[in-house]
This record gives sequence, structure tokens and C-alpha cells, in this order.
Amino acid sequence: MITIPLIMQELSCEAINEELLAAMKVIEKLSPYWGLIGIKVKDVGKDCAVGFINIEGKHLQILGTVHGGVHAALADAIAWVAVISHYYPEYVLAVTIDLTVKYLKPITEGVLFAKARIMHMKEPLSLIGVELRNRDGELIGTSTTTYWVTRMGKTINDIINELRGAF
Repeated sequence: MITIPLIMQELSCEAINEELLAAMKVIEKLSPYWGLIGIKVKDVGKDCAVGFINIEGKHLQILGTVHGGVHAALADAIAWVAVISHYYPEYVLAVTIDLTVKYLKPITEGVLFAKARIMHMKEPLSLIGVELRNRDGELIGTSTTTYWVTRMGKTINDIINELRGAF
């Protein structure tokens, strides 16, 4: 019998959308910013997304802990994926209008995980809660993010094709 580590069970979405996950993997490759920071999407399901960053020296501030901006960037990116999952396969323009991060414990190495869940959706606003955890599953921070959502009349595949043409 194979046992799945608790951290991986906790950091998963209930009903994974493999098609949307594949689309997010394309966006990972096409996004210069995500590439610079090292943001990866692990899971995506309806109103839920999980992602991570493998901690490297470039993520550390002068005292040797991960810079708070890295936490915020990961929380914001994975919250965005959760919003996109709500509307899939339709694409929406989702713009961050508020991002709050609470830092509970420093992280110096390993993996920084983020699990985002939509807490409230009433167009044009979406409120997303994000848990930030280390590789041992310890809660090291939380984030609350608010997005302004605008329907675009396109699908996620339309957007990916436009992005491919831009790069």
C-alpha cells in the first residue's frame, strides 16, 4: 500500500482539472516573471490552486530568510490561478486590487508552497485566501487577496495562443 505524505494530501485540490493544469503549465513557460521567480503550479481544481517555489539563493534577503516579496508573489500568482479556475474554460481578466500577507515563521530553504481557495465571489470582486507552508507542512504565512474580475469573451486557450504569438 502506498501512503501519500500528509503535506501532499493537504496541498491538493479536491477535483483536479488536468486540462486546466496543462494550460497553467504553458503559462508557466510563457511568463517571464513566473520564470524569474520560479513559480510552479502543482494542482488546480474548481476554486482552488496549489503552487510552489523551490527556494534558491536568489529568494533570500541579506539575513538568509526568504524575502517577503517572494511570499507575496507566490500568493498572488496562485490566487490568480484559483480565480481562473472558477471561470474555466472561459478566461477572465483578473487584476489584483488588494494583497495582504501575514508572516508567521521564516523560511530559509526547501520549498515554499501556496494553496489558494476562493472565499467569496461576487462579480466583479473575488476574495481569495492563501495558506503558505514549508516543505514540512508548517503554516508559515497567510494571504488574503482581492481581484477585480472582467469577463473577456475568450477562452483560456484563446489567451494562450495570443501569448504564444507575443513571445
